[in-house]
Amino acid sequence: MSRLSDANRRLGLYKEGIKRAREASEIFEQLGETVGQVKCLIDLAEALHDDGQLDAAEETACRAIDLLPEKGEQLWVYHGYRVLGDIYNPKDETEKAIHHLEVSLGIAASLNLDSGLFWSHFSLAKVFLKDGRFDDAHAHVEHAKSHAVNDTYLLARASELQAWFWKDQHRFEGAKSEALRALDMYEKLGAANDAEDVRQLLGKIDDELEEMDDR
Repeated sequence: MSRLSDANRRLGLYKEGIKRAREASEIFEQLGETVGQVKCLIDLAEALHDDGQLDAAEETACRAIDLLPEKGEQLWVYHGYRVLGDIYNPKDETEKAIHHLEVSLGIAASLNLDSGLFWSHFSLAKVFLKDGRFDDAHAHVEHAKSHAVNDTYLLARASELQAWFWKDQHRFEGAKSEALRALDMYEKLGAANDAEDVRQLLGKIDDELEEMDDR
């Protein structure tokens, strides 16, 4: 059920993902399998976040972390802190977001977890970009790219984020180039929802270019 929840979330079926994650969490709780329950709670927190239920997502992620032992299971501690960082960003709790993502970054480094390092840097870049701290955002974009070299999907996400960064810097040609690179990778992977997000980004870039030409 946990895998079904994650698959539904990636397809944009957030309500179904929330339902599946809750069901799976309850089953693992009844079985007394704490790690399985934590995994499902993290899936649930991510689905709630994507559905815009940020307070419920925060409560769920905190519950997941609280269930873990003080030592061991660092992979799931990493996931819990990263998810919390992602939740605090849209809640405009910037310092909390940075703190939790930096903790997750440290854990990912201690585990030598490339994908974890990518996502922590990726999320930190989003926080700093939203906060207008472009130098910090750029640094984390570059760090994220360095941990994505062997994964086409992560490279596409990095290019998409780079496109947003250049767009906000009014470097539209660079933004368009990165967005088109991301779109090409998403289409080859069959990642339809991600590809549609990039098409919308390309539309925004074109709109801003037209506005500049009209001035």
